[in-house]
Amino acid sequence: MDSPGAIHVPASGGWVNTGMRVRKGDIVTSNTTGQVQLSDNASDRAGAAGTPRTAPGSPVPTVNGRGLIGRMGNGQPFGIGDQASVPMPGEGLLYLAVNDDERSDNAGQFIVRLGRIRGR
Repeated sequence: MDSPGAIHVPASGGWVNTGMRVRKGDIVTSNTTGQVQLSDNASDRAGAAGTPRTAPGSPVPTVNGRGLIGRMGNGQPFGIGDQASVPMPGEGLLYLAVNDDERSDNAGQFIVRLGRIRGR
């Protein structure tokens, strides 16, 4: 069951506009449910934290592959994973995606509820 305001981040899609405008230093809280399937293998699944496997061609190759990531506008992507709160490294509209280099064989989605604590 879905709650109002939940953002669906499909594993096979690209960046999803959250509609949330953030400023540098804001703390964004997140509660993420769901799993993504990362290949044709039904047991190849990950939650928001991703998997220890990295994906060299992914948007953020230095963090766990297949996890939840974000960016502001067209800015530099950053890892979110399963963190309950994340300080925003920049400002603009917040976008979310799955950190993968090949999305055509993916299935499933993350369902994300966001909140915000304004920075100083």
